[in-house]
Amino acid sequence: MRTGTSLINELQRKIEKTYALETGITNIEKFIIGDKGYKEFYLHEQIRTVIHDNSSGSRVLIRDAGDILKVSIYYPDRLIKVLEENDPRTGLHDENIDACASFVEELDHFLFIAQNFKKNRPFSLLELELQANVTKYLVLKYFIALQNRSTRLREFDKEYIRYHLFYKRTYDLDDPSERKRYEDAKVLGISYTRHIDSLSQEDRLRNLRQFSRMSCPSKIKHILSMKL
Repeated sequence: MRTGTSLINELQRKIEKTYALETGITNIEKFIIGDKGYKEFYLHEQIRTVIHDNSSGSRVLIRDAGDILKVSIYYPDRLIKVLEENDPRTGLHDENIDACASFVEELDHFLFIAQNFKKNRPFSLLELELQANVTKYLVLKYFIALQNRSTRLREFDKEYIRYHLFYKRTYDLDDPSERKRYEDAKVLGISYTRHIDSLSQEDRLRNLRQFSRMSCPSKIKHILSMKL
């Protein structure tokens, strides 16, 4: 992996800047655990909620701690190894795009949980999944733009991203409500990413920030009302 700013710190700053978040998190790395830390958590901590990526095993862990929110991100060692050997900042391709998307997804969950907790704002799991789908699309576009040395992506590039984020995804889950949540977030994510691609850069940023602050029902209503 290239020297300088770590991938997770760079992405944290980019996500917070895009949505104008004020999470107050100054050292994101202390909230990250690998395989060893994950095993220890399940031995010694009462896990209340797990928000996970079914494809990679990555997950956000929310623990019972009274009035204090204790949240960590678990990234499997194998996922980190893929990104260390194939840094998406130097090229996004079939070998690292899924790992990169999983990495971004859990980071986005973590940041929006922190933001909502700080603002005392309730949120739903569907809202987290939908918001993460939008963020993953933006980040993958950013990496391909770096690779192409151009901020103007071809339609082929956008469809390449959508294929890996949405079209190829299937959710073989036992819980029908969980499966529906992922499927709904996928369909809504496809619609919204197409919408923001049609906007000017100024309008896109304004729309993204407004969207990130909407409640889940308002997000869905906003997407369904769009003219695509």
